[in-house]
Amino acid sequence: MLAVLALVIPFFLGAALHLSAVFKIFSVLPLIFVFLRFGRAVGILASISNLAIVWLLLGRTEAAWFFVLGMVFAITVSECVRLKLRPEWVVLSATGMLLLAAVMLLMSYSHRSHKGPIELVVSYVSSEVDEFIRGAERYRESTVVTSRFSSQDLEKMLADPEMTKRNILEAAPSVILISLLYTVVANLLLLLRLNVQNIRDALGLDAEFFKRWKAPDHMVWPTLAAGFCLVIEIPAVSAVALNLFRVLMAVYLLQGLAIMAALFESWKIKGAFRPLGYALAVTFLLPLVVSLGFFDLWFSFRERIGAA
Repeated sequence: MLAVLALVIPFFLGAALHLSAVFKIFSVLPLIFVFLRFGRAVGILASISNLAIVWLLLGRTEAAWFFVLGMVFAITVSECVRLKLRPEWVVLSATGMLLLAAVMLLMSYSHRSHKGPIELVVSYVSSEVDEFIRGAERYRESTVVTSRFSSQDLEKMLADPEMTKRNILEAAPSVILISLLYTVVANLLLLLRLNVQNIRDALGLDAEFFKRWKAPDHMVWPTLAAGFCLVIEIPAVSAVALNLFRVLMAVYLLQGLAIMAALFESWKIKGAFRPLGYALAVTFLLPLVVSLGFFDLWFSFRERIGAA
């Protein structure tokens, strides 16, 4: 009976998680379990079944997202595990495949709508900003609007909507890439933590892997180069440098969180208090956590706290 349930539940659990607002990014986990436990054929069947459920209940757009964040993600991770790649390569491969699948879907929609992909993105951003500004002007004094944006930022948006659109479009590449990166990392860490299908043994890791993790040392050079381009404000490359700098800082944020994991271990902070500590640090001490990751190359913080 349990064996039957283990086979049947993943055919619905991925779609069920995608239907929720909180656990949507983890809808890939049941599919990865099926791929690793029952093989490619059953995994593809489960993926198609979940995709059909999402399509019927939520429509084509959400089905497209599930295809990217569910099917493509699950296939990539399961194949990387079979190849016994290092976690860094799993993250890079999965993030790259998610980005490629998203671009292919955008190109397909662009072809059907007879509009260029850039034109579609610009049109979407423009309509969303216009809708937000109409709502902000209507509920200008409401606590919902004022709690999300400072009065100064709100006034800038209302005074110059076109600048807001340009800023969003310039930041879009790094925002999309960081979102995909963190989605991949969050799911991979949970897979390692739960040790789904002995994934830690397959990758040659232990439960304390993240506590010791660090970014490649040579990554500091493109980070410094991107920061230098931002300081001297080279017009032709400033937008590219800003997006690159944000992505690299996102990686150093992960290293900062790894240092915090070592620090929490030395302080014997466990259970629900540990994720609460991460959440508070990211919310209120984000620059400090990023700085911990970036300067760890020179100061070796984990060695100093004796937790590595």
